[in-house]
Amino acid sequence: MIQTSLRRLARGSALGVALGTLALAAGPARAQEHPLYLPTRDVTVVYAVTSKQNAAPSQARMLYSASAERMRLDAPGQQGFVIIDHADKQVTVVMLAQHLYMQQPLDPNMATGFMLNASMKFSRTGSKTIAGTPCTEWAVQSTRASGNVCVSKDGVVLEGHGTDHDGNGGGVQAVSVNYAAQPADMFAPPAGFTKMAMPPMPQPGGAPGGAGGGAN
Repeated sequence: MIQTSLRRLARGSALGVALGTLALAAGPARAQEHPLYLPTRDVTVVYAVTSKQNAAPSQARMLYSASAERMRLDAPGQQGFVIIDHADKQVTVVMLAQHLYMQQPLDPNMATGFMLNASMKFSRTGSKTIAGTPCTEWAVQSTRASGNVCVSKDGVVLEGHGTDHDGNGGGVQAVSVNYAAQPADMFAPPAGFTKMAMPPMPQPGGAPGGAGGGAN
């Protein structure tokens, strides 16, 4: 039952986006022009999530604490949420109905959703405004996928679209952006929850925008 619940959460938009958006293969870091890899301010972003598998867009919410370097991903209708701890390189999956949580090391290929890094190759292509926030457009490439993102000057991914080499594709686009201090308890399992061993996670498809790994 635990593994079934975890995999159902993984197929939902919150964890699916975490595993799929911009999940490009790791490679050697290179000196190049690039956007900020992580937000520099506390922020909450609500995204519309689309994929080739689902015609109707869904929603996902991303909360980020700049001081803790922690990101939380959740979505309406999901019975849990995901915490990505960039500083400690750890992923926590919280299952609310079961009062359980599971943790595993952060895999750079699995958790690059909303978190850009130096393994990606960037090329500036333009600029625009999304959800009232200006951002710079970048083409992104790797050995497994290609796509584009639009990133604000303070490191918030406002849009991402792309396709992997298997033809899986999708996208995310911010519909609201709110800069405000984040409470620390938003980035930890609730008190009294039990820690369980982490089963194997679905493999990411490697496409920018939330496709792959059964997302959505």
